[in-house]
Formats: sequence, C-alpha cells, structure tokens
Amino acid sequence: MQALSDPFTVARAISILEADMREMGFEPRMHHDFEAFRNLRRKVRDAEEAPLFDPEVTTLTPERAFWMEGVDAEGRTRALQAFRLDVADPDLGEWALGWVLGIYLKRNELIIPASVTPPENSISRRISGPVVYHGELWVERRVRARRLVEVFSKLGMLLALVKWQPRALWALTGSAMATRGHMIRMGYVRMEPGFMRWQFVPEAADSDEWLGLAEAEALERLAQDIVHHAREKESSSALT
Repeated sequence: MQALSDPFTVARAISILEADMREMGFEPRMHHDFEAFRNLRRKVRDAEEAPLFDPEVTTLTPERAFWMEGVDAEGRTRALQAFRLDVADPDLGEWALGWVLGIYLKRNELIIPASVTPPENSISRRISGPVVYHGELWVERRVRARRLVEVFSKLGMLLALVKWQPRALWALTGSAMATRGHMIRMGYVRMEPGFMRWQFVPEAADSDEWLGLAEAEALERLAQDIVHHAREKESSSALT
C-alpha cells in the first residue's frame, strides 16, 4: 500500500464528481452486499453477474469489494459497476490469467485461453502487490450518455483509490470499447491489446481482451485534472 500524495485533492475530485452526477439527475450509491448486487444485476440486466463478482464462488467482504449504482429521481437503478481488491503476485501479468480461470472453474464455466502469457514487454509485468479489478460497468441504454459513463466510472475509481490505495486499477474490455477512446476518457491511461486471448470464449467476453490500467499516480493526476477543470468552470461562470 502506498500513501496518497495529495488526499485533499482526491477528496475534492470525488465531491465534484458526485455533484456532477446529481446535476445529471442521478444519485450515486455505494454498497458492500453482493447478494443484493447479484439480485439487482439479474433484475436490471436480465443476466448473471460475472463469476468475478459472484458471492457464491469468491470472497467479497466489505474489506475487499464494493459495488455502486446510479439511481434516478424515481428510484430506478440506471447504472452499475463493481470493484474488488486482490494481490497480484509475483506480478499482474503472471497472476491475472490463473486468477480468472480459477474463479470461472469454481462456477463450472469452462474457458480455454489461446495464450497463457501476456504480450511481450507487457506493462502488467511491472505491476505487483495490491490491485483493484473494475468490472460490471453498465449504464442503461435509454439513458446512456458518454458524460454519465465517464463521471460514474471516475467516481468509483477514485473511491477505490481512497479506500484501498492500491498499486493500480485494472479492467478487461473488448476491442470495440478499447479502440473508440471510452477507456481513456474513463481514466485508464494505459491500454494494451491481447492481454487475454481466448480459444473458448466466456459469456459476454471478447476473444481478444484488452488490458486497461490506471496506476495510482495516474489516478491522482486524474483527480488534479478534475479539480482544475472545475475551478476553470467556476472562474468562467464568475466572469459571465
């Protein structure tokens, strides 16, 4: 665990993002009960949660996992995401595939990798220790807006940074999302193709999954940018 260099700025950024969500008409809520998450997820998305967030096959205590929802004025859940803390040993590249395979196996879901190692010179080889996996990101199609996805995801990412102070946050995504700039706008400044390649593809996964990586230092810079832009917006409003 590494201490935050500027916790006040991170806290200010979280407050700004929460205010942004409320301005858009959504209340962000944070929870730790993954039985409730599973029930809600199946209700609003009409599908099972990923094994990585299934409380029947993996440990998801309040100390190591949380989930969030975005609720509209009528109390309806319009957005979801989840985070979990683990320890990458000896490094993220060596550890991640075995971790994913093991959890899918516990739910009796067969997946077969096409490659058992990440790409040569992968950034994942330089990441070890506490890492946070970010998954289950969903915004209802009828209210989907790029701004909401970005604000909601950044809010969760910075909350995970404050809660656990990990070495990095990481996520897996398909080529379509990775190559259209969505992940970069969310705060994943490093994107790496072919991190996990599947011969037999798990449900809702891409056969060629990209790694999205946001190291702690990058997340602190993200918080600084959020605060800076908010101050510029305030100054502009004051002038007009």
